[in-house]
Amino acid sequence: MIMAHSQTSASDLPVDEIQLGMPVFENVAQDPEFSFCWHCHDFPSPLAKWNYHPEFELHLIRYSRGSYFVGDHVGRFGPGNLVLVGPNLPHAWFSDAERDDGLIRGRDVVLQFRAAWLEHMMTLCPELNCLRPMLRAAVRGLLFEGERAEQGACLLESMGEQPHSRRLLTMLTLLHDLAGGHYRQLASDGYRHQLQGTFSEQIDSVLRHVHNHFSEDLRMSDLAARHDMLPSNFSRLFKRATGNTFVEFLRRVRINQACRLLMEGQYTVSEICFRVGYNNLSNFNRHFRGLKGMTPREYQQYTGEHGDRRRVG
Repeated sequence: MIMAHSQTSASDLPVDEIQLGMPVFENVAQDPEFSFCWHCHDFPSPLAKWNYHPEFELHLIRYSRGSYFVGDHVGRFGPGNLVLVGPNLPHAWFSDAERDDGLIRGRDVVLQFRAAWLEHMMTLCPELNCLRPMLRAAVRGLLFEGERAEQGACLLESMGEQPHSRRLLTMLTLLHDLAGGHYRQLASDGYRHQLQGTFSEQIDSVLRHVHNHFSEDLRMSDLAARHDMLPSNFSRLFKRATGNTFVEFLRRVRINQACRLLMEGQYTVSEICFRVGYNNLSNFNRHFRGLKGMTPREYQQYTGEHGDRRRVG
């Protein structure tokens, strides 16, 4: 059974509550007869936006490649990207354009569950306390890697064909296996999302614009004008929402796009520099080293030697 979601629209709120920079609050409409919500959706979709909610979310990308944002983390994703997002941690996945109509059917598989429900389960069943370290770490978002991640993705997908009683058993097996595997935190240790009860579509629009036009001459002043804001207000609210200044955020998106092109091996470093929006090779090399800890050439050599085609961000 695929559960429906509902969302509060920014148009339903007083004008003074609409601020740039706040992620959209997603109201997860969970059937009270079930312990959690499993569903899949396409991209684009009303659910595929910069959003947050009080539930944990295990998110799998089945198709396409693109950029994803978890707190202040900016990364690249491909098929098999499996992330656990903690309560109220903003997140979004935006696919690159791959089709003329832009529709990617069944791209996302999502499992959402309430912290209180799982806490109650762990109280009743102390054997589940092995999940606590993973759940605590999920406050910054977790990217799962390796064989356990691949097995977890298969289990998560299989839940769609199972009766509800079986889904519960599969979910507990899934969480148990992921807790014993390899994962890394995504958002920085100092990231804190400031919830103020505001709901906005504007930051989602800004993130999509940067994702789609990162190779162009993007200026904060132009984006501020698009949203009828002073650059100083835009800058302050963008930092509050993403944990990055606009310049830092754009730099992260460009460098992660460069990583993808470096791994594909179709272009030289100089060509990639200009393809991702830089007009100066020296700045490109310096920014790349600052974010990745190595030069573009070293990164290309490292990923080629280690066969690392999935981990990009």
